[in-house]
Amino acid sequence: MDLYDQKTLELTLKASNEGIWDWWVGDEDIYYSDRVCSFYGVDADQAPNIMTQPELLLHQEDVAYFKNILSLTLMDSHEEFLGVDCRIVQPDGSLTWLRIRGIVVWENGKPLRIAGSMIDISKRKLAEKLIKEERNMLRLVIDNIPLQVYFKDTESNYILVNQRQAEWLGVNTPEEVHGRTGADFFSSESWQISRNEEIQIMQSGIAVIDGLQKETWPDRPNTYVQKNKYPWYDSAGNLLGLFGISCDVTSLVNAQKKMEGLALNLKSINKEYEEELILAREIQHAILPENSNDWEDKLEQWSDRLNIAQLYIPATHLAGDYYDIISVDENRIGFLIVDVMGHGVRSALIVSLIRGLLEQAQPYAHKPSDYLQQINHGLSTLLSRTSSALFASACYCVLDFSENTISMTCAGHDQPLIEFKQAETTINVPKDPALGFFPDAEYSETVIPLDQVKKILLFTDGLYESVNEQDEEWGTERLQKSFQQASNNNNITHMQQTIYDSALAWVGELGFNDDVCILGAELK
Repeated sequence: MDLYDQKTLELTLKASNEGIWDWWVGDEDIYYSDRVCSFYGVDADQAPNIMTQPELLLHQEDVAYFKNILSLTLMDSHEEFLGVDCRIVQPDGSLTWLRIRGIVVWENGKPLRIAGSMIDISKRKLAEKLIKEERNMLRLVIDNIPLQVYFKDTESNYILVNQRQAEWLGVNTPEEVHGRTGADFFSSESWQISRNEEIQIMQSGIAVIDGLQKETWPDRPNTYVQKNKYPWYDSAGNLLGLFGISCDVTSLVNAQKKMEGLALNLKSINKEYEEELILAREIQHAILPENSNDWEDKLEQWSDRLNIAQLYIPATHLAGDYYDIISVDENRIGFLIVDVMGHGVRSALIVSLIRGLLEQAQPYAHKPSDYLQQINHGLSTLLSRTSSALFASACYCVLDFSENTISMTCAGHDQPLIEFKQAETTINVPKDPALGFFPDAEYSETVIPLDQVKKILLFTDGLYESVNEQDEEWGTERLQKSFQQASNNNNITHMQQTIYDSALAWVGELGFNDDVCILGAELK
């Protein structure tokens, strides 16, 4: 290979984060590129031969697996490829996942040489582990929720059921239900009624909400369920079938028939719904940034440059406000605050959608206008499929310590309150269209020097729109006045709390009638 080809290969491997290795089968020595040695965490002259001494490099649980794969590969003269994923134990005891791939060169039916590449796949393995854990948590919730949950395909075959639904159908495990229909469990009359209803739901796209259904069985007494059935679409909008949530209300219906009143039925169902709302609130609270495993690490990362404070007070079980702090890179940090119209279940669902869109828009997080434009496009597309008019306002600011700037964009949201080093300094950030209205909306940016700023405060309108007993709003003027009074010689945490206490004193016992979210930063 000439020098040009060699440099091209090195650049290509560097770009792909891969290292190369070459082993003549049976030799004690092995060739490693510098990148492979960096994966091992040792110098080239200290790197053991992983093919002959895997126990010196691999996690003890992976040694036998590696040897077995290598042995099987070298035994089969028709096998050209070696492929294995395993864990390397670093000198400090930490683990690194490597994907090892190689091509076997055979001569006269014997393996002569294996050459290939290695790449660090630790991040991918971590992501796979997190996804697996999230799926496990979701499955735990589904199986332990006090309701019957199921998914069906377009032919009403069960695709997924929780443990409660399996037991309701008279079997021990969900697996015994998969691929079967209601015809295998209910009477033919009951099954046909249910099937016709499901066909109608899938054809019309209209869900059945809080319906009461009588179920007849071939070998047990009639039962009643409170049911919710919805059409099931994939991410591209293609119909996959339907899913449902039901609750056994047989005892309530029987009680109603015995003249104990419909109120008992409604109270019981409402209690179950209330329990689900409480669970939903706990889940929503758990996914707030401040409750994430890396929140303290994120704050510590910026502690030499910033003091950060946040305050989050939902008005009901489920909130429509959301905030996040985004570490764009080592010199740029983003502050995001979102306020979905209203509060409660619908707003909480929109917050969940936006949270998913934030992950998709991460490559644009360094530029506020592009970031909110990406989120708006995704949200507008999703909301266009609903019959309700919903939207969200947002403000996103990026503090760039390398460029000494603060860039900010407001999508239908109030501009941040800023304490400047020069008291007479003011800014005017345009209030561009809210998120969710127009998929092609464009957003502007306002940029100011970072070294002119002492503190910056983002907030939602629940802070100043709440009213007192005389039905008077606290208002933006009182908010700005409270901000100015709290600015002098107060750190960002004390300032934030002082402003909140002032608003709380105004509303008194009435409390806030909307979610309140405050996110602030103080430059050191």
